[in-house]
Amino acid sequence: MKENKKWFCNFNRERLLLTALVAVSFFGFLLWSIEQVSQEETMLLSAIIETNNPTENKTIKIISPRVNEIIKSPVKVSGQAMVFGAIIETRIKDTSGLVLAQKQVQTRGSQNPSSFSADIIFKKPTRTRGTVEIFIHSPKDGAESDKLIIPVVFKN
Repeated sequence: MKENKKWFCNFNRERLLLTALVAVSFFGFLLWSIEQVSQEETMLLSAIIETNNPTENKTIKIISPRVNEIIKSPVKVSGQAMVFGAIIETRIKDTSGLVLAQKQVQTRGSQNPSSFSADIIFKKPTRTRGTVEIFIHSPKDGAESDKLIIPVVFKN
């Protein structure tokens, strides 16, 4: 009987150790998996931030206005662009989609990135927020391309 009791105690001890080992392994794997996902999310998020910069793309870089800048009429729109024909389009809209102003702006050249600047007068907005859009018209079909949309806040 004593041998059975001893064997039973050893068996329970071994079972307990095995269960603890499995639990530690499982939680270790779980923590490792979470860390891997966190690293992947960080890499993905940084890639999205780099490619989703609202102030520049391969053709146009906006210096002014800045994202969420408080603006009033006239607003200075400036930056650099490398566009065929040296013309870029600017449009100011409120959050309801109402176009407050639209203007063509001449850049200083079309071969290399060249600067542009324009003061744009716009209608009084009915909303407190809006966007400044800068884009080019495609020489092929007139479609808007390389569009940048800068969110802004209108000053009363």
